[in-house]
Formats: sequence, C-alpha cells, structure tokens
Amino acid sequence: MIITGERWSAGATIVSRLRNRPRQLIFAGLLSASVGCKGSIEGSVFGTDSPQSIRLSGQTVFLVTASADVGSALKTACPSNAAGWSEAVRAERERFGVLAAAYSDSARDELAVRRASRRWTALVRMMNIYRDSASSMNGQPPAIPVDLVEKLSVNRANTSPEGRYVFRELPPGKYLIATELRDEYRWVPVEVKRATAVVDVTPRGSRATCEVARDL
Repeated sequence: MIITGERWSAGATIVSRLRNRPRQLIFAGLLSASVGCKGSIEGSVFGTDSPQSIRLSGQTVFLVTASADVGSALKTACPSNAAGWSEAVRAERERFGVLAAAYSDSARDELAVRRASRRWTALVRMMNIYRDSASSMNGQPPAIPVDLVEKLSVNRANTSPEGRYVFRELPPGKYLIATELRDEYRWVPVEVKRATAVVDVTPRGSRATCEVARDL
C-alpha cells in the first residue's frame, strides 16, 4: 500500500492531536475543578426584625473580603475609645444645655424691659438652637462614610423587587456582606465554600461596623 504525501500529512496531524489530547483533558479537568471549587452568596435584605419583615428592593449590597487590611481601614473610621467618645458627647450636651439656659435668662431679662424687641427675638432663637443641639446628640459614633465601604468592596449588587441579592463564582474564603440600614452600615460575616451560602440581612441579625472591625 502506497501512502501519498497528502495522506501522510493528514495522518500525522491526527496522531499529533491524539498525543496532545491527554494534556487538553488534564487542562480541562483542572479548569472544571477550579470552577467547581467556587461558591456563591445569596439572600434577602429586610428593613425590620418583625415577623412581617419588609424586604427592601433596590438596596445596594456590598461584598467585602474579611481581611486584616479591611479591619484596619474600618478601625480608622471608628472611635478609638468608645468610653472617651461617650464622655465627650455627654460633656458637649451639658455645654449646650448651659448655653441654652444662659440665653433663656437673658431673654427673660430682656422681655421684662422691652417686649418683642429684636434682641429678645435673637436671644430666644439662640436658646432654641442650643436646646435642639443638645437634644439631637444621641451619643453614637460618627457614621462610616459610604465612599470608604465602596473602596473596600470587591463587588456590589442591588436587591431585586423581591429584596433578594446574589454574588456568584466566589473563591472560597471569608467575606462580609454590608448594606445600610437605619442610617448606618450593617455587616454580616460569611464563609464561602463549594456551595451557596444564604445570608439574610436584618437590623438585629447584623453587626455594626466597629464591632466587625474589632474581629478582623
């Protein structure tokens, strides 16, 4: 049997492909295994803790890696001394109260001399400003800026009309789910494995920023 050059070339190509097939199969197997190692996070965001909890639609949910660097960044935005912060707030509230009382006394004295004078009106206005300032101080640490959370996040998603979110194809590891509830960011730690982790976020079932930062 005589094999022409053209047929020999075709046969050599087939043999070459067969020889390379094990490498391709190994590569495909490794790729499949790496994809199979990934997991996902999904859940819902609720606005309340009541049995008739309201799911929040259009809520921005951030995915953050739970690392020491993230913890350090969050700690810079948290008060270093919570007791010291509370004492400073108490002292400032007391100072506002003293100022409000002083303007109240001045307004009463002014009213005894001249009713409805411009000075009396200004004194009453300042008295009310300091009283409002004192009552508005709730003793809570400053809010974590939204741009910090955005910079730390590795991904983000908006909840669906049903209040659900999902992050797919995540390498195994520890993460944080963060979203803003009641004018502050709330966090839920989660560990991703080769499955889907269900993480529902509620005000009571989540942690404040500074609490999470202390554990990172």
